[in-house]
Amino acid sequence: MPYFHIDTEAQQASKRPGAPCGDTFLVRRTVYHTTIVLADGIGSGIKAHIASQMNSARLAQLFEGGASLREGFLNVVGTMSTWRDHSMPFAAFLLLRILNDGTATILNYEMPASLLVHRRDVDVIKAEPLVVPAGVASESHFHLLPGEGVLLMSDGIVQAGMGKDFQLGWGTEGVRDLMAPRAGKDVDFQRVTRAVIDQAQYHDGPVSGDDKTVLLAQVRAGLVVDVLTGPPSDKAGDRALVDAFLSAEGFKVVCGATTADIVARHSGKKVEVEQRPASYATPPRYFIPGVDMVTEGAVTLMQVYNIIEEEGLVAQDRSAAGDLAALLQRADFIRFTVGRARNPANADIVYRKQGILPRDKSVPLLAQKLERMGKLVTVTFA
Repeated sequence: MPYFHIDTEAQQASKRPGAPCGDTFLVRRTVYHTTIVLADGIGSGIKAHIASQMNSARLAQLFEGGASLREGFLNVVGTMSTWRDHSMPFAAFLLLRILNDGTATILNYEMPASLLVHRRDVDVIKAEPLVVPAGVASESHFHLLPGEGVLLMSDGIVQAGMGKDFQLGWGTEGVRDLMAPRAGKDVDFQRVTRAVIDQAQYHDGPVSGDDKTVLLAQVRAGLVVDVLTGPPSDKAGDRALVDAFLSAEGFKVVCGATTADIVARHSGKKVEVEQRPASYATPPRYFIPGVDMVTEGAVTLMQVYNIIEEEGLVAQDRSAAGDLAALLQRADFIRFTVGRARNPANADIVYRKQGILPRDKSVPLLAQKLERMGKLVTVTFA
C-alpha cells in the first residue's frame, strides 16, 4: 500500500505584538498516521498560551500512552467541560488524524469548522454533532487523495472584522472564498497560509481581535527508503530477510559488503564494485541490479551520521556517503533493518580510534538525528 506523507505549514499572529500567541499546534507522526492538535487558550497572552500548551501536551501524552483518538478527545473534553470560566486554563481544541492511506477524522471542541482543499475547489467540511457534558463538539470523516489537504483555523481567523467589516466576523465561508482560487496541486503552502493571516489582520484593522492561527495539512505520495545493513543473527533467516526487503515498497539501499553478497546470492544477481570512486575518503559504492544504492557498511553509515544535518555540504559531496545522506534528507519515511550477526572487524581498535561505531549503535543514533529533522523512522533488528 502506498505511503501518503502529510506536509504541514502553519502561520500565527498574536493579538498583541510581542506577546505570546494563545494558540498552540502540535504535529505527531507514527508509522500508521499523522495527528495534528490545534488548541486555542481562553483569552490571550501568557495565560492563553499556557492553557493551550497544557491541553495540547496532555493530549499528546494520552496518545503516547495508547489512548485512541476518541478516548483522548473525550478525556480532555470532560475536563474542559468543568473549566468554562476565566479562572481555569480552558482551551478549545480540535484533532485531525490522517491515516497513511488518506483516511481522515476531525474531532472538534468549540473550534471553527475546517476546510477541505481539493485540487480545484475548497469546501467547508461537514460535521456531525457529538454529545458532550458542556459546549459544542462535532466529528467529521472523509478521505484525502494526493494533492488534497485540510485547512485548520482558530477563531481569531473567522471572527476577524467582527463589528467592522462584518457583523459576525469574516467567517469560514470568507476564508473559503479567499482559498478557492489558490487550490491546486501546486499550491504554495507558505503563501496560502500567509494570505489567510494577512487578510484576517486586514479585516481586524490596527487593533487585532484575537490570536490567530491557520494550519494547512496536505497529502502527497511519500518517499520511502528501506535500508538493509548487516546479516541477520541467524544465517537461516537470510532468504526471508532478502525476500522481505526486495518486496517492500520503497527506495532500496544496502549498506555493507557482506550484506550485499547475501542480497546478490539470494536474488541471483552479481555484485560489482565502483572502479573510480568520486572520493577516497569514503569506501566505494557497490552495484546490484534491482537495488537502488549499495554502499559499504560501518564506515559509510558513520560518515552519514556525521554529515546528515549539513545540507549545503552534502549537496556538494558526490561520495557514497554524500549520496546516501542526500537521499535520507529527501526521504519522508526511513525503515532501517539491522542484522545482528557479529562482525569481528567492528571490534578492531582501529575502528574505535576513528570513532566508527558498529551499526547496532550507529543506526539508532542516526535515526535520532533523522527524527529531529522531521523524518518518520523505524529501526528493526534481525
